[in-house]
Amino acid sequence: MTTSGFVCIHGHFYQPPRENPFTGKVDDQPSAAPYPNWNERITAESYTPNLSALVLGGEGEEKTRVNNYSWISFDFGPTLLSWLEANSPETYAGIIDSDRQSISHFGGYGSAMAQSYNHTILPLSTDRDKRTQVKWGIADFVHRFGRQPQGMWLPETAVDSTTLDILAEEGIGFTVLSPYQADSIEDDSGDATDVSGGRIDPRRPYYVETASGRPIAVFFYDGPVSQEIAFNGVLEDGRLLAERLAGVATNGVPGSLAHVATDGETYGHHHRFGEMALAAAIEMLRATSDVELTNYQAYLADHPPETRVRVVENSSWSCAHGVERWRSDCGCSTGGEDDWNQSWRAPLRSALDWLNQRVTADFESTGDRLLTDKWDARDQYIEVLLGRAPEDFIEEHSLPGLDRDRRSQALAQLEIQHRAMLMYTSCGWFFNDLTGLETVFVLRQAGRVIELARRATGIDLEPDFVELLGQIHSNHENVTGREIYRENVAMFMGSG
Repeated sequence: MTTSGFVCIHGHFYQPPRENPFTGKVDDQPSAAPYPNWNERITAESYTPNLSALVLGGEGEEKTRVNNYSWISFDFGPTLLSWLEANSPETYAGIIDSDRQSISHFGGYGSAMAQSYNHTILPLSTDRDKRTQVKWGIADFVHRFGRQPQGMWLPETAVDSTTLDILAEEGIGFTVLSPYQADSIEDDSGDATDVSGGRIDPRRPYYVETASGRPIAVFFYDGPVSQEIAFNGVLEDGRLLAERLAGVATNGVPGSLAHVATDGETYGHHHRFGEMALAAAIEMLRATSDVELTNYQAYLADHPPETRVRVVENSSWSCAHGVERWRSDCGCSTGGEDDWNQSWRAPLRSALDWLNQRVTADFESTGDRLLTDKWDARDQYIEVLLGRAPEDFIEEHSLPGLDRDRRSQALAQLEIQHRAMLMYTSCGWFFNDLTGLETVFVLRQAGRVIELARRATGIDLEPDFVELLGQIHSNHENVTGREIYRENVAMFMGSG
């Protein structure tokens, strides 16, 4: 029987860089008990089990084990892969090898997608930061997986036209968005059809014609089925998952694609035994004669997009208000008390913007006196983060004749730029209060920026920054950003 439909399951695997920027180590996190921190816990519950997920037989006996990664589409955040490489090397090696296995499963097309570097909300980033984030994500992917990425996952699927243009310019062929991020589709005559509100048909790819004239393919995942997997109990039974996906794949024109996207941690962490349900579904789908498992790159090779689409500018998959979750009190949050608000988000971003503008202005003014091309050096600095000797790197990028102190200053300026981008890691705004682990993380990155800038330039930005933090109020009585900074950041800087 010929294949009538295809199924692609995508998992977005990500953790923020949890290392304390002053010590290089992940601090103990009691909320992750019985594990020392959340990276350790989620690795044990999800990342490692998905390499060899158990499938049970009819009597509850072990039937087989499945490497889920090798049969699904997936992306791993560079900061997570960096931690796994150092702290769970067998899991890390298994994930890298899973992409190689997927190449043999899917006709020469690997399942791994790249991800921009440290999960910043790209529509809220400067254009230069957008480009560096994309370049660093590609370089990290090539370093780890040994091939050029065809697709790139956008953090929180947050998108705007400029970001898509940069992806296309950097050689990325496709990305994946929520169906609610489609605005309209156009026929060859230019007539538009409104598909907003999630009304786009997700069973085929589309393309965006970017400002530079380079098209990029876009897959809009199946929203209802993805929601059922993440929140509505479909993962309680692998058979239910397989039947749901097969039903979508075969209920349309031949060659239709049923595809879903969720946080990868759904499989085993958010849902206990979710990796087993996924493995069972994979085995059932592989045995279904009229449905074929695939990944996005393989499907795109045989089904190029034919319809132009316009995306909703400044939209994402986890905020009904676009990208407001990362800059305003829009009402989207996770946890917290009924009377809490997120009015702290806007002033937090403003404080970090102030700091970023100050250090970037200094980088622009001093970079020309230190580096042959300051922005190219910043884009290539990922080589140092991936292990290249800083001395070799700066010899290549610094102006001739610089002494050791000036070369050290050039390296410090580049590291400031690295840390300034880490300040904007999306998790800092995602949850319910200024006191959260993830918000403390972005404040620590800010402190590291201040410390490096003080050493490199002699200018102390801390007093003005702390003054700004004092105007940001937590939901906890009499707790402002100033107190959080003093208790969690200043202690590492020897300041008060």
